[in-house]
Amino acid sequence: MTKNLPPPIANLIPVTAPFSPEQRAWLNGFFAGYLDLGGVSITPLSPEESANLMAGVVPSAKGPLGDGDDGEAPWHDPSLNMPDRMKLADGRPLRRRMMAAMAQQDCGQCGYNCEDYSNALVLKKEERLNLCVPGGKETARMLKKLAEEFGSETASAAPSPATEPVATPQSAPGRSRENPAVAKFVSRSRLNKPGSEKETWHIEFDLAECDLDYVVGDSFGLFPTNDPALAEAVLQAIAAPPDFPIGGRTLREVLIDGVSLAPAPDMLFQLISYITGGDRRQKAKALAAGEDPDGDADTLDVLALAQDQPRPSVAHRR
Repeated sequence: MTKNLPPPIANLIPVTAPFSPEQRAWLNGFFAGYLDLGGVSITPLSPEESANLMAGVVPSAKGPLGDGDDGEAPWHDPSLNMPDRMKLADGRPLRRRMMAAMAQQDCGQCGYNCEDYSNALVLKKEERLNLCVPGGKETARMLKKLAEEFGSETASAAPSPATEPVATPQSAPGRSRENPAVAKFVSRSRLNKPGSEKETWHIEFDLAECDLDYVVGDSFGLFPTNDPALAEAVLQAIAAPPDFPIGGRTLREVLIDGVSLAPAPDMLFQLISYITGGDRRQKAKALAAGEDPDGDADTLDVLALAQDQPRPSVAHRR
């Protein structure tokens, strides 16, 4: 018996096109059906499937997120610099490039390990891009760039979020970033020999009073607070009332344990570029973009900037 097989789908998308293999296959099928080549029929994607496709997440493929990734992470090496890590992740799905942008230390300070943090960002379960403490500004800037790269494509295809807020149950103290426990610091000792380029420390905490347990493999995230005197100095420099409400807390409380006062974050430079003019505006814009026009970016903290900048005027608020 002779069976008539349909002709193969024409290869309309070249392999050099900036798409993953799964994206190229889908686009080939779509255009073949649209142009009536080979009797191919078109099956429309749902909005969620379209959003996943643009982000490199394909449900039928392999990998923990179904994105065709082989699970290998050659960039997961803290000794590699950012350009080398991003080069190794080139062409991989978005979540893998986001992972490569992180510091690769699995330190737990973000509340995740590196892979879980990147997965949470892609799945929209986490929206904060600045949680990688060892990666600092370099990681935050790269994550922002990657998020913006795909944000516009997925925004129109993604389903609308629920209009009613969903209450998130609070975890036990010490089990999440949002609800840390207070532990007593006991001692620290450096494990590296004098002259070593690395600093590795053995640190001991007393967990008796914070009701935490520990087994080998657990990681701790440390959440230091700013000196209250430094917070007071910043308040005076910006002439702001300490009890100004921010998200159900006072400004003074937020300055003590909610934000970093050194080094100054990019968003502060961006704000300064809006309320100043001339050379100061240009320098602030450059600093917000990660540049270092005067060679002092590493030493600029919030207090120094607050004391150096003029108070906003009506002209600056335009």
